[in-house]
Amino acid sequence: MQVRKLIFAVAATLAASLVPTLMIAAGASATAKTERFSFADTSTSAGPPVWSVIATGDFIAGGTATLNSKGDLALHLSAGTITFHTAKENKNVTKIQTATACSQAQSSPSAYTIAGGTGAYQGISGSGRATLDNTFVEQVVKGDCSSAFAAVQSLITASGSVSLP
Repeated sequence: MQVRKLIFAVAATLAASLVPTLMIAAGASATAKTERFSFADTSTSAGPPVWSVIATGDFIAGGTATLNSKGDLALHLSAGTITFHTAKENKNVTKIQTATACSQAQSSPSAYTIAGGTGAYQGISGSGRATLDNTFVEQVVKGDCSSAFAAVQSLITASGSVSLP
């Protein structure tokens, strides 16, 4: 149960952080541009997720995203990093259980702001909306869902504006 809560929290944070980072990676001018971001993680480990990130729109970039100690999402791109701060919003969770397995799905919309950047992204700003979708498959143990995941899919889609000085 704790692992599931950690993954949900990390995914929500990642969704908010991912959008600004990808926008910065494009090397946008001072004019705000719209960028779309896609994040994916399939790890079943108990640790925080590491998402693969792809940005498309006015620029194309890729890298990874992780949660930092403050719960912000850090995008790691070849030209620098971008930090996203996400707002906490309600999560919709559904659970389906059979005699041998459980499937749990979470969908969480979120707003984000870009909290900062390094390297080529120094001085970046922006904000947008993101949606985190997680699906977990677990075995049933003693009539309830276990906390060990057999499969995990964590997907984030985000879109917003960014500008660089």
